[in-house]
Order: sequence, then C-alpha cells, then structure tokens
Amino acid sequence: MMVRLDSIFPDLAERFRLAPPEHQRKAALNATVLAALSVGLEGEGVVPALEHLRRGGDMDRELLAKIERLATRLDDEYLRMDEDIEEAKRPEALRLFSKARAASALRFALSEPPGQLHEAIYEAITAVDDPAVVVGPVIEALQR
Repeated sequence: MMVRLDSIFPDLAERFRLAPPEHQRKAALNATVLAALSVGLEGEGVVPALEHLRRGGDMDRELLAKIERLATRLDDEYLRMDEDIEEAKRPEALRLFSKARAASALRFALSEPPGQLHEAIYEAITAVDDPAVVVGPVIEALQR
C-alpha cells in the first residue's frame, strides 16, 4: 500500500515498511523530535508529549487532544495567512506552515495505531528546510 511518504522518499517508505514495529516507532520518535526542535514548536502539551514519546507507556487522551488542538490551530493560522499573503509576510507564513507540520507529526507519533507512524515521518520531513536533518536519523533508527 502506498503512503504519502512514498511520494517524497520512496526508498525510505520501503525501509519503513520492512522494519519491525519497534524500529518504526523509534524512527517516528526521531523524526518528530528533530522537527519540533528545528522549528521551535511550542504550545500547551508539546514538552509533555515529547517526553511521553521518549519514555513510552499508555497514552494520555487529554495530552493527545491538546496536541490535536495545537496542530489544528497552527494549520488554521497558516491557511488564513496564506490566503491573503503579502510578500513581506511570506517568511512568517512559512514558519507557521513548518510549525503546523511539526505539530501534526507529533500528533501522528502519539497515535495508538502504529499504522500512523509513517505519517509522523512524512510530516516531520515537510516541516524542516533540509530533509536530511530528519531522513538520516530515521534511516538509522530503522536499521537498528
């Protein structure tokens, strides 16, 4: 089955499909943390959500809801700004886009079904200016 990751990095998508679930989860963690740090993702629940990804355990539904609200809010702000963008505001719109993608990556990484982890990687890659920042550590996690 093709996923969005296939559209930008088909080799990485294939490595992801072939990796055991624990490596897939580690790859999603690496991608999400790197994206969040790279774009300066802030907001209610971000730090606890990243900590939860690092240590694992049962998901706190309220924490997931906070991250979902953050991702939605950032997406909405970006879309509003992008509709009537002036050239001078383009850098701010791009920053909002990157933060929205990083928040979305965090949301997918936190999701219970492991079938969403490839979406976390895709969103993390689209959040950063240089995909190599995310792709290298993801490949490394998939190989361990």
